[in-house]
Amino acid sequence: TLHGKTDETARNATLSVLWRVLRETLILLHPFIPFVTEEIWHKLPGTEGSIMRATFPADNPELTHVTEMPQAEAWMDVIIAVITGIRNIRGEMNIQPSLHLDAQVHSPDPDTRQVIENHREIVTDLARLNSLTVQEPGERPKAAATSVIENASIFVSLEGIVDFNQEVQRLEKEIGKLDKELTGVSKKLNNEDFLTKAPEDVVEKVKEKHRGMMEKRQKLQANLEKIEELAGS
Repeated sequence: TLHGKTDETARNATLSVLWRVLRETLILLHPFIPFVTEEIWHKLPGTEGSIMRATFPADNPELTHVTEMPQAEAWMDVIIAVITGIRNIRGEMNIQPSLHLDAQVHSPDPDTRQVIENHREIVTDLARLNSLTVQEPGERPKAAATSVIENASIFVSLEGIVDFNQEVQRLEKEIGKLDKELTGVSKKLNNEDFLTKAPEDVVEKVKEKHRGMMEKRQKLQANLEKIEELAGS
């Protein structure tokens, strides 16, 4: 016996727990490893259809008491937005992921400030920060890149991190190279012979390439203007 149960009863209880843990783990992992989880799902007894149609925890009768927590979700949205804002600045400014940064979050909303303070360690770790200051709106820090989220502004200090003159030269060079490529693509799109004689799918690919290049140029130009502004601050 095991805790007053017969061996068979204990075995069945163990199998039930293992089945439930595996089933629910597969559902949670499916967005990350879809093909593997789908394959295992079909070999697991007691499952029907595709794992894509499985839900969690709504289909677990023991978890029907679980309710939505809109306030907790709103708090998590704030944390995600702060981390994403800092990571976007890192990417836009071409800052190495290994470098730890100093950041400030200015918010007029005390609840927003408190949420960030309560999750300071998570933000510091996931955004790779040396320091994080959370305060009411004040003077904008010098030589700092900015990201604006709901109820808050994020400032990441770039002093000693980015060589502004070198970054301006790099962006100007990249924009110049892209402009040359754009000229060639634009000539094709302005050529009536190409538009009328080339297969439709080929023309569409060139148009899509042109749209992608234009979007990239706009981002590069926006980053250049940010760097130039920071260099003059």
